[in-house]
Amino acid sequence: MPYAILRFEKRKGGTTTAIEKHHEREKRAYKSNEDIDMKRSAQNYHIKEPQNKYYYEVQSKIEAAKCKVRRDSIKFIDTFIGGTHEFVMGLSQKEQREYFQHAYNFISERVGEKNVFSAVIHMDETTPHLHLCFVPLTADNRLSAKEVLGNREKMVKWQDDFYSHMVERYPTLERGEPAMETKRKHIPVRLYKQAKNVLMNEWTK
Repeated sequence: MPYAILRFEKRKGGTTTAIEKHHEREKRAYKSNEDIDMKRSAQNYHIKEPQNKYYYEVQSKIEAAKCKVRRDSIKFIDTFIGGTHEFVMGLSQKEQREYFQHAYNFISERVGEKNVFSAVIHMDETTPHLHLCFVPLTADNRLSAKEVLGNREKMVKWQDDFYSHMVERYPTLERGEPAMETKRKHIPVRLYKQAKNVLMNEWTK
């Protein structure tokens, strides 16, 4: 069944450079991710292009908000938006653009478009997907990933609302089972890809 995929990963300031190098394809090779075909990286494109390095994008938004920052504060959220392979690849490139723009509109409206500093679509991997990064600032200019993303129950609401937003335009999409019901733990995209590659290598031996 076709699914729309939305995942959040909380990031502290020290990870900005590594995330930027991956999202913006600033490295010459990505040996840790065999899905990336650098010959197709020129096909990647932005919905919102960062005006500065990720570190400065994050810091400037925090400083402009004049909010308090703790040593252990989550400074930005790395958001992954995709879909099941068959569904995404069944769309034309124009339709794929519309799909990711539709998803972007949902996130930017929820977190504040001004807080989003990068949104890039990767066309150079097995399945096209969107990486969107934003600073979790509240309406009253507090840095609070906890308030913006919320607890487990609020995360279910995020997924419900995202599904409702996407299914309006893409009625064949299905809603996955909430993690609170299945008791499954979220696997970061990076680890999921590594595990998938190991399984594929074993399968083809």
